[in-house]
Amino acid sequence: MSLRLRTLLSLSFAGVVIATTAVVSAIVDYEASHRLQKELDRQFIGAASQLAEDLDRGIYARLRDIINVSSLPTMRHLREGQEEERRNILEALKRTQEYYAWIGFTDENGDVLQATNGLMEGLNVASQSWWLGGEAGPYVGDIRSLRQDAINNPGFTTKLSNFIEIAAPVRNGQGLVIGVLGAYVSWDWASELAANVLRHQSQKFELLVVSQQNRVILGPDSLLALDIHLPDSLRANAIGLIQWPDSERYLTGFADTKGFRSFKGLGWTVVARQQADTALEPIRQLRKVIWRWGAIIAAAFALVGWGIAEQISRPLKSLAASARQIKDGARLIAFRMQQSAPQEIHLLSDALGDMMQQLKSRETALQRQYAELDMLYEGAPIGIVIVDQTMHCLRMNVKLAEWSGLQNTVVHGRTVTELASELLGQFETPLSQTLLSGTPSYNAEAVIEGKANEVERHFLAACLPLFEDEQSGPAGAALLISEMTAQRQAEYFATHDSLTGLANRRFLTAYLFQELAMARRRKRKLALLYLDLDRFKAVNDTYGHDAGDALLKEVAFRLKSICRESDLISRLGGDEFVIVALDHKNLNNSARLAKSVVISLSRPYILGGVHIHTSPSIGIAIYPDDADDETTLLRYADEAMYEAKKSSPGQYRYYSLIKPGLLEAKGGSDSVA
Repeated sequence: MSLRLRTLLSLSFAGVVIATTAVVSAIVDYEASHRLQKELDRQFIGAASQLAEDLDRGIYARLRDIINVSSLPTMRHLREGQEEERRNILEALKRTQEYYAWIGFTDENGDVLQATNGLMEGLNVASQSWWLGGEAGPYVGDIRSLRQDAINNPGFTTKLSNFIEIAAPVRNGQGLVIGVLGAYVSWDWASELAANVLRHQSQKFELLVVSQQNRVILGPDSLLALDIHLPDSLRANAIGLIQWPDSERYLTGFADTKGFRSFKGLGWTVVARQQADTALEPIRQLRKVIWRWGAIIAAAFALVGWGIAEQISRPLKSLAASARQIKDGARLIAFRMQQSAPQEIHLLSDALGDMMQQLKSRETALQRQYAELDMLYEGAPIGIVIVDQTMHCLRMNVKLAEWSGLQNTVVHGRTVTELASELLGQFETPLSQTLLSGTPSYNAEAVIEGKANEVERHFLAACLPLFEDEQSGPAGAALLISEMTAQRQAEYFATHDSLTGLANRRFLTAYLFQELAMARRRKRKLALLYLDLDRFKAVNDTYGHDAGDALLKEVAFRLKSICRESDLISRLGGDEFVIVALDHKNLNNSARLAKSVVISLSRPYILGGVHIHTSPSIGIAIYPDDADDETTLLRYADEAMYEAKKSSPGQYRYYSLIKPGLLEAKGGSDSVA
């Protein structure tokens, strides 16, 4: 009587699994909780507390610098002829600490009298928060961003930086405020403090600073300016495992800044965090120890199971020998088992025999299907070529070889450029674009001029990316080319612009009528962007109409690379284009698209070795917010475009913001330079 294989395996390994599981559970429960809590509590809270204290002490030191200098006689008595002396004092103070970005002295009206490097001298800063606070007493402002245009001085080299503002009043002998001494302290100072604290830690973790408004002001770039709300449970226990905005889990601890001496602090929180995988590395080390013990125990049980496994291995070896005969031979053989083999082995033998019969049948079916597909591929009335990532041809059908004047048997391994085909050469650009972006390209057009009495021939192509498993980019592409008949050419050119291949006004009108009806039924919005090119007439006048046509073709190409497949791009004529964006969610969608168009079309154009610069002016109208029919929608977008053109090159405007009475109420309109 043969035993079931499941019974033999269960008897052999049940004891191993139970014993190993018990040992692993006991050691992990005992070791992990104690070691992890003790070590990480000390590291995280200690580092966070140290940085919090360093920040408070550093700000206090800078505040004392400003207060001390504001009390100097030279600053308190504004005698004529001491301007250079006061400026030297400010320069000397700036040199004492490299993180002073700017120090300035103003009069009681907020006019900057003297400043380091002469920056902002003569400007009025009475509206600045640091001046208003410094006039009332010693002042420390929370971190803020300062733009160059806010300083209005080209000598200030930082385009956009974060600073802490510090200020103190300057009083005369009678105690009256006669000016304010203010300074910008670069936030790079805080980054240096954090790096110094981390330099002395044995663990690798991150330090962040969160403002009183729960905004990250120091930390990784991906978190800067994000709002972070520490859970109450973390504040209660000081350290815990929480999920951050990047969806990763971090072991997190914190310490609050408490100020130093007369400086009351800014209510910041210093957070120390470490990815859970890294933080829990000690547990993984313990698991290694546990598995070493488990291996020893498993080896002991394996000796016991070896005898049992020997009884199972004999029929399995016979089964493997039969399988090798099938692999090496040209015919099928029967899987024969000894009667003493376990019941499962007999079942497996029968199943393998059935499987081999099915595989043989499927192989025959696949060969037949491949032959049918090959017949369709070669007999198709369209031209087909398949290329790899490097534009090397893998296969070309007979029809395309005939059109290209090639032999399809000799194209394998050669690039599209090497084939020197007039037809294929015109599709090289959309083919390379599809390989680069991984998105399909449709309606690429090619024209082959007729020789002697032959008429010119028109072709349309679609380029489709080909993907393989586990590859992020396309492994190749298929180019499908069809020849346009006279009727199809007439239909195509009746609805498409002959220069750019984009939809023309006729197609746009019909398309808008259809899509507005669809949007009306589905209660969805639609955005229409009306744009023309700034200074286009100057391009035609300076470089000729051929350069203007080349520029329009490049503009059409760039618009195709920006817009979605569901968006329609149309050329109305001249340098006027329209983009119809379906399924419009909110103004952010159309604003992002408009900004992308401005940025792309404002990049220089290199045409015939000449650098040409232009930019688009864009008007935007929204259905149904602005209009509910295609004619009005186009007119409103046109009006918004002319309003944008009045401002300056490279602007976009919403019609809703230029309607009478709304411009003042809404405070202007969006634009991008």
